[in-house]
Amino acid sequence: IVYLGSSNPVINGGFNVDFIYGRWRLKTRFSFRLGNKILNMARLYAEDMRTNKNQCASVSHRWRKNGDETVIPRALSSVNGYSSYNSLPSDRYVENGDYLRLQYVQLSYDFDAKKLKKYGINQLKLFASVDNLWCWTKYTGVDPDVSPQGFAVSTDNNRTPRTKSFTCSLTLG
Repeated sequence: IVYLGSSNPVINGGFNVDFIYGRWRLKTRFSFRLGNKILNMARLYAEDMRTNKNQCASVSHRWRKNGDETVIPRALSSVNGYSSYNSLPSDRYVENGDYLRLQYVQLSYDFDAKKLKKYGINQLKLFASVDNLWCWTKYTGVDPDVSPQGFAVSTDNNRTPRTKSFTCSLTLG
């Protein structure tokens, strides 16, 4: 057994950035996590070559004969009634969990109140926003925002990814 890193991040946080130009306003919120490791079990299941179920395209580049240079081992079915060696967790599936997520973006425009008075309107604002727009990471799984449960290892078991949501709104006064 070799220590490969901690599931607990060294630093975890977020920050906001706002831009204002004339009547336009852009609000953003970012979140980040640095220094944690994730066991990508979803990748393990997709590369174990244990059954005839769908596998990742990467298993096409597995070891087949002497002289092959690859990180994917040869295909082995069950050995003496036990699971294949390829289905055992190993350091191949431990990945860096660092990420920077653009969690929220809102663009708004505030119309000139003086020009709106002639229509009997005191206030008119337009808003457009997006949640979970982008995530920058080297993690190969669906979502690097995986947290350890108690003293267990951070394990990604192929969770449903965060949804992107788009919202448009109007404020009229």
